[in-house]
Amino acid sequence: MEDRNNNWQNSIQFLQGDVSVLEQLAEQRPYIPFSEETINFLDALYQALRKENQSVQAADLAAFSFWCRKGNLSHIREQYVCQWKGKNVLGRGVAFHIVPSNIPVLFAFSMVASLLAGDPVVLRLPQNETMQEQMILSALRHVMEVQPEWKKRIVILRYGHRKEVTDALSRLCQVRVIWGGDHSIQEIQKSALEPGKTELAFADRRSAAVLRADAILEKEDLTDIVCGFYNDTYLNDQNACSSPSLLYWLGSPEQAALAHEKFWNAAASYIQSHYELGAHLAVQKWEQAMYIAATKENVKIRKFGNEVVLVKLPELSESIWELTVPGGFFLECSGETLEGLYPALTRKCQTLTCVKEVECAELAEKLICAGVSGVDRIVQIGHALDFSLIWDGIDLIVQMSREITCG
Repeated sequence: MEDRNNNWQNSIQFLQGDVSVLEQLAEQRPYIPFSEETINFLDALYQALRKENQSVQAADLAAFSFWCRKGNLSHIREQYVCQWKGKNVLGRGVAFHIVPSNIPVLFAFSMVASLLAGDPVVLRLPQNETMQEQMILSALRHVMEVQPEWKKRIVILRYGHRKEVTDALSRLCQVRVIWGGDHSIQEIQKSALEPGKTELAFADRRSAAVLRADAILEKEDLTDIVCGFYNDTYLNDQNACSSPSLLYWLGSPEQAALAHEKFWNAAASYIQSHYELGAHLAVQKWEQAMYIAATKENVKIRKFGNEVVLVKLPELSESIWELTVPGGFFLECSGETLEGLYPALTRKCQTLTCVKEVECAELAEKLICAGVSGVDRIVQIGHALDFSLIWDGIDLIVQMSREITCG
């Protein structure tokens, strides 16, 4: 790598690898996607991280490590093998990842996606260190001592807002992956990629839940729904793009009112016994609720302690997503059909969650018929944060690999 801006390398804190490994990263040959070497490496990471997590028992670490186990990756590989039958596919080359701080394990999922695509990785971590980061790095180092060849394929580093460093790393890579808010992405994109290189930018998005009143009312025990809803929202302070911030109650006015009361009486009790709310989030939620009430007509506000603030709107519009704040703040609306939800399903809306798994296909069919511009995922409540190699409608493996055609 050519040093175009003096000592830019001195601005980097290396957490895995060093300058020498970084400079030679582009010389590492790409692998075929889901190579046996990669799956074995990630399965070893699963084993190591499971031991690391025994004392802490962090849910997000457990989910990441479980996703990396050989059985799961082999199953996913079979799906791509069928898709690529008779085709020749290879990784594109070095993938440069930039991740935000709102989801502590996102960096690990992003890294693993590149490894599965066959690409060596250079990954920039956020400035603030987390417990999840420490444990994943510790597990990685442990596995690399047994499989040292991976030390040449993975560089993990940290640096501040230094454009010259981003410029240099962007020259090194063949693929650049950016996760973050719109402003952050625009700042990073000031470091131009050379023509022919691939960029995946996952911008700021929001999500909603469709709560069928009859599905809520027919269940005697809502524990599984409430627990899943809590995991989707409160585990990360509602900061994930896939965490619902809009709830749409589907049913007659009478059914919706009864289901609303039943659900929130159960959910509020569970949330208040599990969630620790910071004072700044409590104030932010109330300020936002008062602002909406002052600027819109026929708004109803309800709270369950400081942990849950509900703002019911008479109708939805495409600007609804500008009103969201984190930490247990939910905009609500209801209707007898899905049509009342459609105005909110713009490109800003990423995920819909629903009560029953069987509803997913039904919802997808209706959204396709309606021709909505948003929604890339429909999942059952409790699975909003599940990682998938298809994200925001983009197949990460396909985009980070290349097909070699013959004839």
